[in-house]
Amino acid sequence: MGEPPKPPVAPSANFSNTAFPNTDSTHTLQLHVPSRALRVLIADDHEAVRIGLCAILESVDIEVCAQATNGEEAVEKSIQLRPDLIILDISMPGIGGVEAARQIRVFLPEVPILFFTTHNSPQLLALSKLVGAQGFITKNETAVMLLKAVDALRNGKTFFNS
Repeated sequence: MGEPPKPPVAPSANFSNTAFPNTDSTHTLQLHVPSRALRVLIADDHEAVRIGLCAILESVDIEVCAQATNGEEAVEKSIQLRPDLIILDISMPGIGGVEAARQIRVFLPEVPILFFTTHNSPQLLALSKLVGAQGFITKNETAVMLLKAVDALRNGKTFFNS
C-alpha cells in the first residue's frame, strides 16, 4: 500500500546534537515548516557527495525524490518528477550543471535551483544567476550552511554564498 507520510519537520531545528562535519554546538538553524515534506532532486557525479547530501537532508525530514549522476539525467528526472527544489553540481559529465539548469528552466521555471560546487569564482556566480539559479554554495561550507541555503530557497528567497 505504501508508506505513511512522514511528519513535518519541527519548527525549530537545533543541529547542535547532529553529527555534521565542521560544525560545533553554536550552530542553530531555524527552519520554516511547510505543510508537506520538501522533495529534492540531487545531481552530482560523485556518489559520496550524493550520499552525504541525502544524509544531511533526510536528517531534517527533507525527502530526496531522486538522484542523478549527470546533467542529462538531472533534466530527465526533473521533468518527470517535478521536485520542489533541485541541487546541481556545476561540473558533471555530459552537459553539466549550467546547461542542465538552462534546460530545466524551460520546463520548470518556478522550481528553485541551488548550485552546490567545488568551483568558486565571480564568473560562475554570475553565470549561475544568469541561467536562473536561486542559490550558489560551495562544497567546503558546513552542513548547517547548506541547510540554510535550502531553507532560503524553500521560502522563495535567494542564497548566494561564495
